[in-house]
Amino acid sequence: MPERISCQLVSWEDIETWCKMLKDQLDEAGWRPDIIVGLARGGWAPARVLCDQMIIKELYSVKTEHWGLTASKDGKAKLVQGLNVDVKGKKVLILDDITDTGDSMRLASEHVASLDPGGCRTATLLHIPHSKFKPDFVARELAEGEWHWFIFPWNYHEDITNLLPKILEEHHTLEEVVESALTYLNLDLSREKIKEALDYSRELDKIILEDGKYRQK
Repeated sequence: MPERISCQLVSWEDIETWCKMLKDQLDEAGWRPDIIVGLARGGWAPARVLCDQMIIKELYSVKTEHWGLTASKDGKAKLVQGLNVDVKGKKVLILDDITDTGDSMRLASEHVASLDPGGCRTATLLHIPHSKFKPDFVARELAEGEWHWFIFPWNYHEDITNLLPKILEEHHTLEEVVESALTYLNLDLSREKIKEALDYSRELDKIILEDGKYRQK
């Protein structure tokens, strides 16, 4: 039987709302950054949205790579790209989409702090309580024990094509996969969306289609 994974789709409206919540928190704290750093890859898009909402021109990024699997609760992170701009004496806000293990944000904040900024704060759209790092500003904190695999608009296709093969061990026809996506992944997607993802997985050579049945390679 496929493993049940609680997935939750995130909309662009959610992103705009959560960024506005972070802006309000920053305004209330009286802390306006000179620079916003998006933690790649998940922090890129919300960092740009927050820059627009706060009319901040300086937007840069650092990149971590997270060594884990889609919809897994663990994995290791390492910093692979640092800042290549002078932030000395400037207020820097590091933004990510979610703190799960907290490793990525910890690495990024330690790196930025080593560059002698005038101040360094951290923010995230979503925060999971078991994270080892708690950002200074959080738009939404999940309840203790609550966990979902959040599918953001900027990694929708990547996540869906990684998640669907998980249910192909026992469910193979398109109709079975559509039903199982709801049962095991909590994803209420249309038949067209599921087929699109399966076809893309075939293009990526992750699955095959034989006699109307999808199977993992």
